[in-house]
Amino acid sequence: MKVRRARPHAPPSQTWDKYIKPIPMVQWLIVIILCTHVLISEENALTRQGNVLFVLVLLASNLALLYVLPRLMPLKAITSVLVIIDTVLVPVTLFATGTTGTDLFVIYFGIIMIAAASGNLKRALVLAGLTWVAYIGFTLISQQEYVPPEVILLRLPMLLAVTLFYGSIGEFVQHDRADREKIEQQSKQIRAMFSNYVSPRIVEELIKDPTKARLGGQRKELSMLFCDLVGFTTFSESHSAEEVVAQLNEYLAAMTEVVFYWNGTLDKFVGDAVVAFWGAPLDQPDHAELALKCALHMRKRLGELRAQWKVQGKPLLDNGIGLNTGEVLVGNIGAEGKKMDYTVIGDHMNLAARIESLSRKFSPIMISEFTAERVKALIAAQDTDSNRGHLGHVALRKLGSVRVKGRDRAVVVYSLESLPRHMPSCVEEEAPSDILEMREK
Repeated sequence: MKVRRARPHAPPSQTWDKYIKPIPMVQWLIVIILCTHVLISEENALTRQGNVLFVLVLLASNLALLYVLPRLMPLKAITSVLVIIDTVLVPVTLFATGTTGTDLFVIYFGIIMIAAASGNLKRALVLAGLTWVAYIGFTLISQQEYVPPEVILLRLPMLLAVTLFYGSIGEFVQHDRADREKIEQQSKQIRAMFSNYVSPRIVEELIKDPTKARLGGQRKELSMLFCDLVGFTTFSESHSAEEVVAQLNEYLAAMTEVVFYWNGTLDKFVGDAVVAFWGAPLDQPDHAELALKCALHMRKRLGELRAQWKVQGKPLLDNGIGLNTGEVLVGNIGAEGKKMDYTVIGDHMNLAARIESLSRKFSPIMISEFTAERVKALIAAQDTDSNRGHLGHVALRKLGSVRVKGRDRAVVVYSLESLPRHMPSCVEEEAPSDILEMREK
């Protein structure tokens, strides 16, 4: 499956730094301009002492807001509060200083609507500038009463500061919406891609943090499992297609449930074989442990199926499992635009398949020396309530070395067997001399 790249947007953290953090500074700018307006206004309705008190109240209130609000509510909520306060603060201040002309209030609220609706700071500044020019022209040609030039000039930075304030918020809203849409799109892509490969719990973890779902190729150490039916060709030739498909689907569904139970990634079905791995797309430091426990559980689940099939008079299918651990290439691989699969390629993946073929002769569960080295300590570990970091009631037996195609060095293989609960776990490192050197045909 091809994953369409979303249009690049600033990550939420960058959006916050760019559009939200400067807003308190613009808030201070607005308050300072208003204080200046109060002090220089000749038609102020307040006394001199009242002007000073009014300015002190403005400064102290703004200081208290910017100091107290971060301790009472989230940062994004603070922005909403400041929007409400500033929308009311400017008209109240102008009214208190005797500025009652409706033209200024019209342009003030017009700029608010322009800045908020545009959702673009640069566009808001351009529109606000044009509106300011129109306001100056209207003031000069109108027959209104005389307004001191310094007051007119002071209104320019005030309206620009208002534009900065509301324009920044409008752009933040746009980017925040784009970020949410991007996250929703990523969630849909992750769900569509991985819901058939991994358990629902892992899908939800990937959706919570899409950065964990690296779709491009990467080299990682994984634990891989091959599980193949024994004698399936003979079974399929001696039964009808309907019988073969029905029993095979029942078996594959049961094995898939086990893989998902142990948080494995289902790579593919190759005929009657199940291929799975651990360690991707999520990092799983205990991938070898999970793979081994899955293999033991698969054998247990197969035993339950065989008991059910015996009662139903169906053929008693058996399987063999091979496990290996090593560095491979994992990622979204295939024909771009046509068919892509999240899969694994590499020498260690091939080795897992080779080791599985030895299960016909020696033991239902075969593991490589690379996997064995990672789980030996778990056999000696103490049992825990969560059963993590521990392998109980198992026997790990060294069988010898085997030479496989494509590898110069022989690989030591082990068998893994489940023991009755009354028997302690054990590791046998001495291989029988008669199978010290096994050669793959």
